[in-house]
Formats: sequence, structure tokens, C-alpha cells
Amino acid sequence: MKYDVIVVGSGPSGAVVSYELARQGVKVLIIEKSKLPRYKPCGGGITKKTLDELPIGIQPTIEVESEGGIFSFGGKQLFKINIQRPVAWLVMRDSFDYFLVQKAIEAGASLMDSTRVLTLDQRDKDITISTNKGKYHSQILVGADGVNSIIARSLNLINNRKTGVAIEAEVSVPLENLKEQGAYATFDFGALPNGYGWIFPKKDHLSIGVFHAKNGKLPSIKNYLRQFIESHNVLAKHEYINICGHRIPLGGNTGKLHSKRAILVGDAANLADPWLGEGIYYAVHSARIASKVIINSLDKDVARIREYSQIIFNDIGMQFEQARRLAGLTYKFPKSCSNLLKNSADLQEIIFGTIRGDYKFQQTNLSLLKKIPRIILQSLK
Repeated sequence: MKYDVIVVGSGPSGAVVSYELARQGVKVLIIEKSKLPRYKPCGGGITKKTLDELPIGIQPTIEVESEGGIFSFGGKQLFKINIQRPVAWLVMRDSFDYFLVQKAIEAGASLMDSTRVLTLDQRDKDITISTNKGKYHSQILVGADGVNSIIARSLNLINNRKTGVAIEAEVSVPLENLKEQGAYATFDFGALPNGYGWIFPKKDHLSIGVFHAKNGKLPSIKNYLRQFIESHNVLAKHEYINICGHRIPLGGNTGKLHSKRAILVGDAANLADPWLGEGIYYAVHSARIASKVIINSLDKDVARIREYSQIIFNDIGMQFEQARRLAGLTYKFPKSCSNLLKNSADLQEIIFGTIRGDYKFQQTNLSLLKKIPRIILQSLK
């Protein structure tokens, strides 16, 4: 069968690009290897900037509106803050992702789940996808199939992909523990070297995990998760619902994110920030950029696809360089940074504002450069 655009992958990037194209009359097919809805290992934090970027409301999928944050170090709580505006809206990714896919279908996209891509053939006039259910043709292909993207590998894109690693679990805890956590998101930068642990509240359980923000494997990450759980009282008497390890993009790529008739978006394009590993915003943002480039390419000249990589580099790549600097400081001196944060309301505003998306990483770094020396001097008095 022939389509204008085939999108491989049904996460936020795949669903949003499909929605944006379908509502403009483009004939779109979404191909997803899993049966939907499917469990997705992820903390499920939707930041303010992500909420603003999404082209549709997601209220039906929100489980908890996080009203503040808890910063810990090695399980010891340093401070708890309510910043008077939501830090994040917390969702389960199976429900959230499927909701976005359904909106894309309502807009006119077609879906084939339980369908695995085997090979692709890119030609001058079209691109052919061979799957376990047959062959499909389109003018343009979108690779939205995550950090292990078969589309990227098939097109020889992002050969030196930098990734961290995370292990994430959904755990049930006693009701009193849920009440103790409340609507606060916990961050612990003493949970493991070059990384952090998190606890995100959901409607009837907690999402927890640890993230190692350094390229390469961390063989003992399961042990770090165990130590993280043992160090936090709110996780006492927990029972696992799901547990899963996965790679996390470490922010950007210096090479191309496109070929003659294909574009990579979201995690497939390695678009997650190298500080916290947050990728949902960049999945949505890159999908919206991709949809505009694709519309111009379909209507005018397919060669305009090449504009995509440069737009992403200018829009996102430059911010990732700033995020990498913040990550370098945070992970080289985690205890000192945590203690400075504990004792400075100004720093707390900057960091939680950055998490929310009130400030871009460049603004954050400039503010830290101005404020940290004075804060250090005050702490020495």
C-alpha cells in the first residue's frame, strides 16, 4: 500500500508528528512493533514546557500534579519545597502514549501495531518498508522508534550514539507511604556516581529509578537501585509491579538526522537532555519541527528534508551543549551542589525553574555563574 508518510514508532514523537500531518490531510501510516497500549519504562514526568508544546490537551492521562520537589542525598532529605506552581504533571506512559496515538488516528492516521520493520529500501522517488505483515511504500519516512532505532541503523545515521543507562520500576507501597510522598517529586543526586535517583508519585503507586548519565554501561546499576530503595523510608515494604532497564540518549548528535527521504525524531535522533535525561519535551518539539519540514517537502521539494538537521541543531543542539556543562558540574560535585541548593532559595528557584522549562539551559548557566560565587562566600562566613 502507498502512503504519503510512514512513521515507525508510536511514542510521543511518532504520535505527535502523525497527528500534525494527518490533520493537514497527509496520508499517514503508523507502524509499531508492540501491541498497543504497551508498558514504557519512564518516570512519566510531563514538564510545563512539554505541556505547552503539545498540540492537544492531555488531562485524561494525568495521574498526579506535582506541586513541588524533594531533594535528597544518599537517602537523607535535604529540603522539601513547594514552588507555588506545578513542577510536572505525572503520567503512566502506556496511557499517555496511547492517548496521543488515538488522537492521531482521530485526525486521520492509520495504525498497524504488532508490526515489525525488517528492512527498508530508499530510492529516488519513494521508500519501501518491508515488515512481518508485508511491504508499504511512502514518499517520506519518519524514524520515531527510540534509542535502538532500526531506521537509524538502516540509513547509517548516528553511528556513534552516546547513551546513558537507567533502570526504572513501578512499585506499590503502603497507603501511609503514598501519603508521605504526597504530590512531590524526589531527586537524589547521591544515589550513584554520575547520576541521580528519582521517586515520582502516581495515582496508586510510585515510579522510581536511577539514571547513570555517562556514556557506556554501568554493570552494577541494579545494585544501585537496590541501595536507593533501601535508603528511602518511603520505599519500605515495596512490591515490584514492573522493572526494566533501558538506554537513555545523552543529548544530541553532530551528524545528520535525515537522509534523502527520511527524518529521525525524539529518542531515535538522540534528543534527550544530558543533564537529567528528559526526553519527552524534545520528542514532541522535534516532531512538530519535522511535521513542518515534511509538509514543505511534500508540497514543494523533497530535497528540503535536508533543512531538518540544521533546524534541530540550531534549536536543540545548542541548548544541549549548555545542558552538558550543567551536567558536568552537577555530577562532578554532587554533594557540594546539593548542599548549596539546600541553603539557597535562589538556586532552588533556578533549578526547579529549569526542570519546569521556565529557563533554557543557557539562562540557567548564566544565572548560576552570577550567583554561585556569592552563595559560596556567604556559606564560608
